[in-house]
Amino acid sequence: MAIGKVIHKYGSFFPDFDEKSEIKLFLQIPNLNKTDILEYFEDHFLGSIFWDACEFNDIYCPLFFTEDENLKNSIKPNYNSEYVGIIGQLFLAGYIDFGIDSRSEDKYTRTDYPTNLSYYKEDKYQAWIYFKDNFFYTNAFLKEDEEDILIYKDKEYTANTLPKLKKGEKVYSTMFSTTSWDMPRYWSGYNIWVTKTKKGIKYFNEILAPKLYNKYKDLEVEIDDKGNIIRWIGGINR
Repeated sequence: MAIGKVIHKYGSFFPDFDEKSEIKLFLQIPNLNKTDILEYFEDHFLGSIFWDACEFNDIYCPLFFTEDENLKNSIKPNYNSEYVGIIGQLFLAGYIDFGIDSRSEDKYTRTDYPTNLSYYKEDKYQAWIYFKDNFFYTNAFLKEDEEDILIYKDKEYTANTLPKLKKGEKVYSTMFSTTSWDMPRYWSGYNIWVTKTKKGIKYFNEILAPKLYNKYKDLEVEIDDKGNIIRWIGGINR
C-alpha cells in the first residue's frame, strides 16, 4: 500500500504513482464536476507538450479513455470528444498552434511560421473545424505503419500492396514526411507538430498550473499493491 499526493507544487498529477494511471485515478476523485474534468484536460494537454513544440505523436494524449469510447465512430459525447474540444478551445484562444513544415535550425526558439494552422483558413474557427474533422475524427493522429500511404513511381500503395522493389529503388513514406494542410490523407502524428505559444506558456505557468495546485494540494490517495483505491484523504479546495 502507498499514500501519495494528488499533485505536487506546479507538477503533474499523481507523481507518486505510475503515470499511466493518472487519468483513471483523477476521474475517481470524489465530488468531481464537469468543470474539474475540463480543467484537468486543459492542464494535461498543455503540460504534455515537450519543450516549446513537439510532434503530436510525442504527446501523452489519453485518447482513448475506454475501449467503447471512439472518436471515429461515436455518435454521442464522451471523454474523448470533450478532450478534443478542449484542444480546440486552446487553439482558438491562441494558446497552442499546429505546424506541418520542418522547423528551421532555430526550432527550439521559433514556432510561429506562415504555414501554421492558425493562418490556413479565412479564420481560425474554420481552420480548427477542418483540422479536427480530418486529424482526430479520422484517427489520423493514431496512424500506424500499415496505414502509411507509400508513393512508388508516382503511384500510391500500402505496405500490403507495394510491389517487390529492385535494388536501389526507393519508396516515399507520406506519414513520416513533410505534408500539406491540403492533403489530410497524408497526415499523421509524426508529420504534424504542436506548440505552446508564448501566450500559452504564460497562461499555463502563471494561471492554470498554480490554480490547479491550490485546488488539489490538500488531497491525497491511498492505493493498495494492485492499484485499487482504498481511500481519499482530505478534499478539493473550492
